[in-house]
Amino acid sequence: MDNKQKSIDVYSIIKPEIEKLINCGSTTPILDSRILLAHTLSYARSVYTHENINISKNQINKFQNLISERAKGKPVSRIINKKNFWKKEFQINKETLDPRPDSEVIIEYFFKYYEDKFKKLKILDLGSGSGCLGLSLLDEYQNSKVSFLDVSKKSLKAVKFNSLKFKMYERTKLISLDWSSPDWDRDLLDFEKNIKFDAIVTNPPYIPSAEIELLQKEVKYYDPLIALDGGKDGLDAYRLIFSKLFKLLKPNGKLFVEIGKNQEKFISTIGLNNGLLTIDYGRDLQGIIRLIVFTIK
Repeated sequence: MDNKQKSIDVYSIIKPEIEKLINCGSTTPILDSRILLAHTLSYARSVYTHENINISKNQINKFQNLISERAKGKPVSRIINKKNFWKKEFQINKETLDPRPDSEVIIEYFFKYYEDKFKKLKILDLGSGSGCLGLSLLDEYQNSKVSFLDVSKKSLKAVKFNSLKFKMYERTKLISLDWSSPDWDRDLLDFEKNIKFDAIVTNPPYIPSAEIELLQKEVKYYDPLIALDGGKDGLDAYRLIFSKLFKLLKPNGKLFVEIGKNQEKFISTIGLNNGLLTIDYGRDLQGIIRLIVFTIK
């Protein structure tokens, strides 16, 4: 195959690939094509539609293969194993949930309750996935520390990679525990030498099982099922973790919990039944209540 590079304008390379993506129903065909071309070329920056680039026939073939993956429904983030969240680009893998802009409401409301960014906070990122929540908070609160808890060791590898990349590893703890086990809270406190947390952030699975099949193919086929499926009514994870969380928070500690659409009343009730008092709600970019803030009752 030909590895000799030649100068060619980006538009002439991506135009036929854009058409392929449009025909497959992509809503962002130009952006997808530019990102995948930049990835093919190992660029740290984006490519621009009307610039000239040096590219080989091998690289064009590789780019076209990536477009074919996208046309089959694979998200761009899953093709390049990266996703932007808050102010950083996070590495992801097949066992981490794809970070979503809706989850950024957790960071915004955290600022509301912890205005002093020099404060030394002990934070738990529960079900941490790629670590996007906890590491975004570490970036904002330079004197704080975060413990990342996840059942998936591969997810924790992503957290480690991202924390090293952002030079935050020394302020992290990586803990592999399963919140469906009866004594995970006790095991966590043993690991933490019985020092409780100032704040907990979590994005549990909240999609009712029967609705998984109705999700976009980018989600149902490529996000890990364990991070989506919340059981029959979508609330199984909340029942499991809320029975433990009041034991893990310091007095006046805060819990920031992402929720699904129209779940706020049910989840507030589960919290109340487990010693947690709702003090605030946060809405996502579409105006949907996506966050509940709790404190100890």
